[in-house]
Amino acid sequence: ADLVIHSRELLRSATPANKAIAVVVENFLKLQNAQIKVVIIAWNHDTPRLSITTHPFEIFKSFEWFYSFYEPKIDNIVINDINFVVLPHIHDENIFKEEFSKSQNLIKEDKKNIFISHFWLSAKDYDEYTDEISWVNISMEELNILKKFDYVALGHYHKNFCIWNICYAWSLEHTSFNQKNYINWYNILNIQEKIEKITTQIETRAMIDFWNIDCANFENTESLIEYLENNIDKKTISNAIVKILFENINSKLMLEFQDKLIYDFFKDSFYFEFRKIKLEKIQNNWFNVKYWKNIIIENFWNFMNNYNFENEEIKTKLQTELQNELKNIS
Repeated sequence: ADLVIHSRELLRSATPANKAIAVVVENFLKLQNAQIKVVIIAWNHDTPRLSITTHPFEIFKSFEWFYSFYEPKIDNIVINDINFVVLPHIHDENIFKEEFSKSQNLIKEDKKNIFISHFWLSAKDYDEYTDEISWVNISMEELNILKKFDYVALGHYHKNFCIWNICYAWSLEHTSFNQKNYINWYNILNIQEKIEKITTQIETRAMIDFWNIDCANFENTESLIEYLENNIDKKTISNAIVKILFENINSKLMLEFQDKLIYDFFKDSFYFEFRKIKLEKIQNNWFNVKYWKNIIIENFWNFMNNYNFENEEIKTKLQTELQNELKNIS
């Protein structure tokens, strides 16, 4: 490739884990060493809520062939005789739309022009295409200004979709277990007289969800590990993203549970997480109330973390109200 455009979230958080930073640097160094130029914009998951917080994209300052954009304003840069107009994430929707309206003013008539940003088309005119949540609502009239670009590379939507010259490519990796059966793609652009788009399928890491392992009959962690060894092929979990739920854990096992043995078993996985749920006895019936509470909370938390609140107090209030309501469930 002559150049790579990255218009999706690069990180799941503006304060990424060390593992995430290590993977980013390791793989982007491959592009750096091959002298492949990269244009990358920051988006909502990448961008700190507070302006005084150091932006994670500052790690690219020492990358010679990288052009990263994370300041809350529209910008442009000419690379390989192509004019890239870029609009990173801006927390304020009104400011974003004001900057968005400037995009056509940055078009260079003697160049190929590519616009890069990250938002979903949530206007009423094309709601039939959307199953995503977006904080910004771009109307069809506002969107028309992008018709003047030769190509528009957007992120946010998790499937491959084009309208006019505006295209989304799917995520390069699955970003949640809801997407584990998705096929992933990226777009190749051949830029000559006009821009030709070729959609290319890629393989991703396996996502394996051992959702509910019943632990009621396991007396200790060693017996649980023995069960895992007999039922899980180590080759299938190598370099995979793995999630597991140990449910109906009896009191003895819960008290003596050895997390380290579980992590050691999954040490070759790319990423591993697990949760433990204790067996509850209610009115002589075995029913795991805590299980359902945790499911509700986990899904609610995932929604809250992927939704932008202008006022963080609203988010805190909603979380508190949910917890209070769940306390009343017995």
